[in-house]
Amino acid sequence: MKKVFFPAAAVAAIAGIAALGLASCGAKKQEAAASTGPVTLSFWVQETLGKDYNTIIATTEYEKKTGVHIDWKLFPSSQNGNEAFNLMIAGGNLPDILGSTHGTERINMLVEGGLALALDTYIQNAGSNYNKMLQEQPQYRDMVTADDGHIYSFVYTDSGVHKDSEYKMWVKTEWLAKLGLKEPSTPQEFADMIRAFIEQDPNGNGKKDELPLVGWVNGRQADPINFLMNPYQLFREGYHYRDDSGKVIFIANTDGWRDGLRYLASLYKQGLIMPETYVQDETQFKNLLNRPSEEAIVGVFPAWYQGAYIDHTVLNWNDYTAISPLKGPSGLQQTAARKGGNFNLNGIITTACKNPDAAFAWMDYFLSDAGNELSMFGVEGVTFERVDAPDWNGKSPSIKLHPDFDKLNTIMMPWNSGTVPRYDKAAVRYSTTADMSRIEADNTYVLVEAAKKYEPYYVWHNIPDIVWCSDQDILTKRTDYATVFNDFIKTEYTAFIRGDKDINSDAAWNAYKAELDRLGLADYIATLQKYYN
Repeated sequence: MKKVFFPAAAVAAIAGIAALGLASCGAKKQEAAASTGPVTLSFWVQETLGKDYNTIIATTEYEKKTGVHIDWKLFPSSQNGNEAFNLMIAGGNLPDILGSTHGTERINMLVEGGLALALDTYIQNAGSNYNKMLQEQPQYRDMVTADDGHIYSFVYTDSGVHKDSEYKMWVKTEWLAKLGLKEPSTPQEFADMIRAFIEQDPNGNGKKDELPLVGWVNGRQADPINFLMNPYQLFREGYHYRDDSGKVIFIANTDGWRDGLRYLASLYKQGLIMPETYVQDETQFKNLLNRPSEEAIVGVFPAWYQGAYIDHTVLNWNDYTAISPLKGPSGLQQTAARKGGNFNLNGIITTACKNPDAAFAWMDYFLSDAGNELSMFGVEGVTFERVDAPDWNGKSPSIKLHPDFDKLNTIMMPWNSGTVPRYDKAAVRYSTTADMSRIEADNTYVLVEAAKKYEPYYVWHNIPDIVWCSDQDILTKRTDYATVFNDFIKTEYTAFIRGDKDINSDAAWNAYKAELDRLGLADYIATLQKYYN
């Protein structure tokens, strides 16, 4: 394994901790076997504002079940995760468990410092949920196995149908009905729709105050290009994807990319994309969005999920619904999608842990269906009941959530999403009662309905969520190139859309492509190919 570069302070701290003579995996298991009495495990993770992890029901009930007490080592929600990790390592006080998501580079660093416990022996136990998961999903094995052939982390998967593709656009449903408009199916119909929002006063206040299409800067799929480029050129963040043969395809210099920019520039020139889109932040956008229906001004906005930005005290999730991918002039109707949902490495037992058997069992439970239920829905009889009614999969019984499940999250809800491992399955994920009267309390309906509109048009981008690479040259080049190209491309396409540069000028377009080449595009693509391989 080639050495991977990490911040000097973190590397030095890891070396110092390792020098203390932490016991080997085998020694730890012997010590755990000899220990008696209650077990306490220290668990490092980011706090969630408004939640006391010591008294939350999921914590107290799971402690009763296992006899294991968790000593939560929480770092502030305002602190960057990498910064918090480096400070924790530098402090020399390694916890038993590192919760939440970890990248392969961080895991490699811990492995090289002798601080991450290999889980292979525990996983091979036929009764472990981890082993059952790998039998059901053999493709996971490559993603969880480090370059040295060992497994050091648990996993967190998200099988939600909404996760396959996030490049969505949301429209004010009431405005369509009021103006007698149907959902647009082509770029031209989309332009006609948002023009009608400006001209026909859909909010009924007698003013031309409607914002036809507005996004915001650095939001999760909050740039209009993420949806509106697709009728011309398949869009994916990072500006590349892999075809089915594994070849890296760069997208930001094609004729289709230029045609898409022409379309976006025409919308902007007509005043159909609001200038705020390229300067405002999420808070400013939410202030525009979250207004009572009679005062609404936002017609359309891009986002991965509308509910992430809607204030439920003001609006309902269904006030905005998803627009299906548009069919372009050449017949393209598509959206980039991942296969099998979201996959992350989540949860590491450290070699400082004196009770690794207990730590593994505590974490392994969350890879079971029962553990999945606990982390998503809480405790039966407290936060939900089982009732004789069909769930969203059409099966009975189903889980009926407590009426105040979505409001009393300081005491009712489980830990923040991603705190503990999860093996997500549709059978559990969509096991809540299919009750249309509760679609504003249970977001399953809106997520599923939006996904249905996109599923027929999926194009697999074949970019894996997890890539193990310990070659420092490849890692450094990929990171450096990505920073340069992502910043340059976004700056340039924004300039073309806003008219600061003329997308119809061959000279301007050729100058843009020449600069991509000068920045090292060919080498960047070659580096990405090596990285994914």
